[in-house]
Amino acid sequence: MPASKQNTQNAGWYRFKVGDLECTTIWDGYIHHGYEGIYPNADPGEMARLKRAYRLPEDYIPMDCNPAVVNDGERLILIDAGMGETSRMFGDKQGRARENLAAAGIDPRDIDAVLMTHLHPDHSFGLIDADGNAAYPNADLYVSEQDWAEWTDEGSLSRNDHVGPWTEGTLAAVKPYRDRLKLFRMGDEVLPGIESMSVAGHSLGQTAFIFESNGEKVVFTGDVAHHQVFDPIHPEWFFHMDYDSDPELGAKAKSDIFARVVDENIRFHGYHFPFPGIGDLERVEDGSYRFHGDAVTPRL
Repeated sequence: MPASKQNTQNAGWYRFKVGDLECTTIWDGYIHHGYEGIYPNADPGEMARLKRAYRLPEDYIPMDCNPAVVNDGERLILIDAGMGETSRMFGDKQGRARENLAAAGIDPRDIDAVLMTHLHPDHSFGLIDADGNAAYPNADLYVSEQDWAEWTDEGSLSRNDHVGPWTEGTLAAVKPYRDRLKLFRMGDEVLPGIESMSVAGHSLGQTAFIFESNGEKVVFTGDVAHHQVFDPIHPEWFFHMDYDSDPELGAKAKSDIFARVVDENIRFHGYHFPFPGIGDLERVEDGSYRFHGDAVTPRL
């Protein structure tokens, strides 16, 4: 008789340590994104060369979505919440964060704080469950003042572009957390040992969070970079003229954080890099960068 195929994969979670921090990447799924509109100021010949050199798909970018949980010994801190279960506007390959949290042995009720790099749908809609209730009922919600102002502006609901439905979904996602909302200014220490850094551009309040423990650092960068090859080699490339609030500012933010990460020996976590998104950046002779992702291993 024919052999029955399993058609399943390992659970999407991965642990790594930074100092005394126990970090867990939680896979929410992925966005199957075509190249239309992506990197609009890129040289087509150079993009084609990189696709060949790094054996990248010719017609799409498979962008993983990698929220993360940091256990600092006192708190469980979630960075970004994924797409969640209320919307399929970016396709049907997302919404896996809570099942992968469970597989990793993390109860959503034990999350103490959710730090938002920004409030775009694939980061914020996962704040609620399918019934619109808080997915993390005991967590405080941390958002930069600038991002809150941009993505909870009810005046945007009447817009005819993507901003209207994105704002509508964001307002629903943050609604259960309004009595536990903690707005901060970029550059603030949001919690002990956690520095916020402005990487504005993709959104006007996009924030990176730098954790430090025993002299070691890791940064969770949200959408300052979307691709593990194109962005480090060409940080001057814009991501998207429609979806970046300020494309030129976003490109500058990439260059700024890449330089700091290398200069200060900070581990780099890319939300949309291939799972688990954690690795190291290297500066090469021409001043550009290369990302070296960690090989997934069962060792901890």
